Amino acid sequence: MDYSPDTVFITGQARPAKEDAISLVHGVFYLGLIVNRKTGRIEDAQCNTILPMTDRFVHSLIVGKRLGEDMDELEKIIRCRYFALTQRALLASLKDARNQYLNLCRREEKI
Repeated sequence: MDYSPDTVFITGQARPAKEDAISLVHGVFYLGLIVNRKTGRIEDAQCNTILPMTDRFVHSLIVGKRLGEDMDELEKIIRCRYFALTQRALLASLKDARNQYLNLCRREEKI
């Protein structure tokens, strides 16, 4: 897949619950996002889940949303529709990715 020159790759990470298989296999839950740096729109997403279906489901929940402005909506969607042990880790990694995006925006404002 080709991405626009206006996109950036941002990651977020969090520690999953010890009893979750991701903790045993990967140790850390990672969320990778392709974000349009001008609009904050999430254009693509992938996470290191055990089941491919989980990754596809997370993708369907967050792609198209804006990493800056839609954070409350994203949190509500995840809390209402994503019932896996990694719910907290997903929310934390999404917030971590949002912080990375906001830091990028602040740096670019100074240039």
